Amino acid sequence: MKLRVSIFLLIVVLGISCRKNPEEGDYISRSHQALLKFKRSHRIPGFAFAIFDSKDTLLTVCMGKSNLGFAINEETIFSLQSISKNITALAVMKAVQDSLLDLDTPISEYLPGFTVNSCFESKPEDKITLRMLLSHTAGFTHEAPVGNNYDYTPCATDEHMESISETWLKFPVGSDYSYSNLGFDLASSIVAKTAGRDFDAYLKSELFLSLGMRSTTSNQREVAQNPNRTDGHIPHVKSKHYPIPLPGSGAVYSSLSDMIKYTQLLMNYGKSNPGSLIEEQALMEMFTIIDNHYGLGSYMDTRENRFYINHNGGGFGYAATLVWYPEYEIGSVLLSNKYCNTFDICISLMNAYIQDGDLEKDSRVTESFTALNGPDFQGKGSLKHKARVCSGETTFKPEWEEYLGKYYLDIKGMKVRWYVKVANFLGMGKQKFWIDKEEQSLIITNSRGESELREFEPGLFFTDDYEVVDFRIEKVTFRNIGTTKKENWKMPELFKDAEN
Repeated sequence: MKLRVSIFLLIVVLGISCRKNPEEGDYISRSHQALLKFKRSHRIPGFAFAIFDSKDTLLTVCMGKSNLGFAINEETIFSLQSISKNITALAVMKAVQDSLLDLDTPISEYLPGFTVNSCFESKPEDKITLRMLLSHTAGFTHEAPVGNNYDYTPCATDEHMESISETWLKFPVGSDYSYSNLGFDLASSIVAKTAGRDFDAYLKSELFLSLGMRSTTSNQREVAQNPNRTDGHIPHVKSKHYPIPLPGSGAVYSSLSDMIKYTQLLMNYGKSNPGSLIEEQALMEMFTIIDNHYGLGSYMDTRENRFYINHNGGGFGYAATLVWYPEYEIGSVLLSNKYCNTFDICISLMNAYIQDGDLEKDSRVTESFTALNGPDFQGKGSLKHKARVCSGETTFKPEWEEYLGKYYLDIKGMKVRWYVKVANFLGMGKQKFWIDKEEQSLIITNSRGESELREFEPGLFFTDDYEVVDFRIEKVTFRNIGTTKKENWKMPELFKDAEN
């Protein structure tokens, strides 16, 4: 039999309020205990969680508070972070369905002024397509110089988009996979330009309002003015609303109630009430793996021999998961106002629901997705992963001596506590890397390991995986993030606005 649960569970400090069907009390109790343990172990101020099928909500649990002091509820908006990528992909597919865009047309036709640097080929923008942008196969690095996950200062969308042209591709267009925000931000710009309105307006008119998602927005002003929002909790950082400058890759805010509706649209393969919002064929394009278990804004894999379709998000003090099992017609969403692993708890409670409800796997769905993506989704994709080769100097030069030293990645615009400033001054807690000379090579070492640097242009170096270290400018950058060399730090700046 299929287990049905209708529950609203709210925990605030010591109080508990819930409605439940006594016949399903054991599952409810175990779910509550698992979620309470999850909240406590990660020290999460508040989150909203749900399990649902393609028609009904089966379980909702809201725990804790927002940073504004009110109890989290089903209408509280959280940042979705990278789940925004799935929404952007759906928006592109809607535009394709409406004959505004084509997935395989070079983006230079949609953004004629756009360029990007590549050591592998000339005019890569004439080869990059929307399909590549939405599958992380265009070659982009993860961050832009302006507007990124290390910069909490407000910036204009145009500034962010223009700075993408300053970046360098990591591999020949369409030859490999590298997870990146930049492709989805460019895709959002293409949709906006082609539709003749800003991207948020397009999302609302073409997707959100049709689904009844009235709280969902990527307009940062609307977010800041919403009294039922929760800002992300970043340990040791003063609480405030930090605007997210990533229009297509991370800027959408939504509520649990709205995200249930959105995920049910996917689970119903585009059918909404009434009619059809997006054609099934368009969704199946999104669910076709191109590389690394990723399709178009969608991740497909198996866990315990169960297929799932998923996207996670995390950053700016938030974490979020959208996941569903097509074979069992069951989905889950978890929105948290602190960064943590939200995926595993969703999978765990979905698996428990399947087991307790004795749900049967739909073999027709299994066959359909196996035909689409290979047996059990084990294949990573169809790309051939060509070798990346760029010319460059590796033999140590005397002028490279000035590059040697210890560097810290800068986090800009974040209002940290005074004791964090002290710790940062002492070199504690900041991401760092070292540039050293080993034999006749220039070496960079960070938490990801060690890499030889190759000089492509005077002062411009590539790592082994073609991330850029740029010494040509006063503020040295690594992966487009500004850095501070240790000896350049100045004590007086540390205590400028220290708290009493």
